[in-house]
Amino acid sequence: MLMQRKHFWFRAGVLATLLATALPLAAVNTHFWRLASQRSFALGRLHHLSLGAEGELTLAPALTAVLRTGQPLIWTATVDAKGNVYLATGNAGQLYRLTPAMLHSRHPVAARQALWFTAQEPDIFAVAAGPDGAIYAATSPNGKIYRIAANGQSQVYFDPHTRYIWSLRFIGKTLYAGTGSRGEIYRIAPGPDGRGVGHPFFATGERQVMSLAAARDGDLLAGTDPGGLIFRITPAGRGFVLYNAPLREIATLAVAPGGAIYAAAQGNGAAPSASALAASSTQNQPISAPGMTVIAESAQRAAQGPGGLPGGGGAQVTISMGPAHVIPASGDSAPPAEPPHPGLRSAIYRIAADGSVATAWASQHQDAGALWLGRTDPLFATDLNGHIYRLGANRQATLLAQTDEQETTRLFPADGLLLATTSNLGTLYRLSSSPAAKGIYLSPIKDTGVISHWGHLDWRAEQAATGSLAFETRSGNSAQPNGTWSPWSAPLTHPGERIASPPARYIQWRAIFQRRAGAGPRLESVTVPYLPGNRAPVIGSIHALTAASQPPSLADNPKTHLDGIKLNWQAHDPDGDPLTYDVWFQIEGETAWTPLRRDLHANHLDIAPGRLPDGTYKFKITASDADANPPGMAKTATIISAPATMDTAPPTVRLVSSDASAKGAVAHFTATDAVAALSQAEYAVDGGHWRQLYADSGIIDSRRENFTIRTPHLAPGQHVLMLRVYDRGGNRGSAAAVVTVH
Repeated sequence: MLMQRKHFWFRAGVLATLLATALPLAAVNTHFWRLASQRSFALGRLHHLSLGAEGELTLAPALTAVLRTGQPLIWTATVDAKGNVYLATGNAGQLYRLTPAMLHSRHPVAARQALWFTAQEPDIFAVAAGPDGAIYAATSPNGKIYRIAANGQSQVYFDPHTRYIWSLRFIGKTLYAGTGSRGEIYRIAPGPDGRGVGHPFFATGERQVMSLAAARDGDLLAGTDPGGLIFRITPAGRGFVLYNAPLREIATLAVAPGGAIYAAAQGNGAAPSASALAASSTQNQPISAPGMTVIAESAQRAAQGPGGLPGGGGAQVTISMGPAHVIPASGDSAPPAEPPHPGLRSAIYRIAADGSVATAWASQHQDAGALWLGRTDPLFATDLNGHIYRLGANRQATLLAQTDEQETTRLFPADGLLLATTSNLGTLYRLSSSPAAKGIYLSPIKDTGVISHWGHLDWRAEQAATGSLAFETRSGNSAQPNGTWSPWSAPLTHPGERIASPPARYIQWRAIFQRRAGAGPRLESVTVPYLPGNRAPVIGSIHALTAASQPPSLADNPKTHLDGIKLNWQAHDPDGDPLTYDVWFQIEGETAWTPLRRDLHANHLDIAPGRLPDGTYKFKITASDADANPPGMAKTATIISAPATMDTAPPTVRLVSSDASAKGAVAHFTATDAVAALSQAEYAVDGGHWRQLYADSGIIDSRRENFTIRTPHLAPGQHVLMLRVYDRGGNRGSAAAVVTVH
């Protein structure tokens, strides 16, 4: 649990009934939102409900708040020989005591009534009940171990002069303390003056000793961070590494009645290799005995799955809920040599008496910290809404209950009760051995993407005489429910009843379970039919290409020259409906639109020369999904092009004047075009080579330009000066001047 602590200690059945008359084949048909699996139901919130492997929702053991401490965190707990429960909290360093009468109280206990001890340090990470009837509490940071007598008198029992004390464990009269940041374990015995006499007992070579437990043979078990090591340490101080986990922290250790060891591990990051452990063993010897033996075993790796006091002792508690409904952890075990799953976040490992290691549960999404190994299946808890699971065979887990707190931190028995502690806020709960009388399931919010109409709610359930089910719905157009959403509807008590919530984009439902006898109702699936509103087509772009709209380099190239106008556009329908298009045109200077083509299925149209007179046009495209929707439900979208010029007539070129002499010839011309700008001019003398000619203004960029041809010395006689001019449509006009040199 170091990861949380370092971060401020946190952490159709029914056939579909169409909602309108029969529709044509279209993309907008009735859709079905169905929850019918563990994975889908887990997206909602469960209150007093359990969730099984096939998605069965049943009433969970009744969960009752015994004490709300008002503190953000309950780190750990212990139980003394008289059945009193002690809760260690943060961040005010408070220790609470609850008597058996308080634990069984029908009403929550007041925090001030249960407050028993306040330390000078902000956090109590570990607490243990001593054989002498006193309670021992370890504080952090720079903390100490306090001894609190049965009468409430306290004193500093031992000061290890280290920053953190993460764990405490009694074996007989000897107290062991797991510390950080040097990763040492202290052994502390009572001294003659009532204070503890302690010394370093074992150096793990790690930074933190996060968890301690007692093996059945009297050995000490220790879990570390950041290497994820599990040690077995003899009373003589000789240490063995039982397992090197692929996760960095061994948050909790517990020993089953049969002797198997369970470890809850968390925190991304590969553990040290066997060679690294062996190398470190030569530098980190056990303090009270020479040598450390490293048994480098790799456990079977696991893929993603769902999500008490170490030692597993205490009073027997039996929770009988009928046939087990299990949540399988996905994926199979891998060979020992396989590297850890890169997304693995937490896991529970089981170390058998022969030393073999198996992954009992693993997850990529939640951290397991609490473990209780009772007389039946083990229980564990996580930081996902305080989920509490029952761990069955074949790496399968039942979501037994949830506290709706940020994390369930401890599970443990006391006085015939099963208790759970939480963080944010720090609360003590008790779990009943019988199902709750009432439970509520709140579904996730369904986003249909558009305003939708709702159909008839369908569900499959087993109720009979054991209880009843009722469903309520609400809808809205904001992503999260707020005051703009509709109120919860009147209860629907029979499958096939019409959903009364108004049409909207989002919908949510809740199921209310009532128990009359036995285990109560069992819900297997829920289906919400809905008809999404038809969405309008989308036209992304339109291009009207003409020779006049091409760059000069293309317009003047015969191979790329365009005749007429080429229209193309990009359009789609969000619902996948087929689209048809109407094409309209508007000539420059006019306001009316004239139809050019209707019910076009292609997204392009070529307008041949002569189809329209020369001029500048805009084109409008209207896309419609009418072919796929009934009358009154079709939607359209429109886009208008930029102006495009149709130009098929050549420029008019006229000779203005000309003159010639022995020194050369001069000819003045004008060129005009009725539609498009001129783009290029060239001249030739006496049919010779064509040469480029600029307008008198220095640039050719308008529909009227003046041009002057000047020649050098010409031989006596008649000469022809030829000019040809091109417009942006690629059309060419020409004129000539005939001059005589005497």
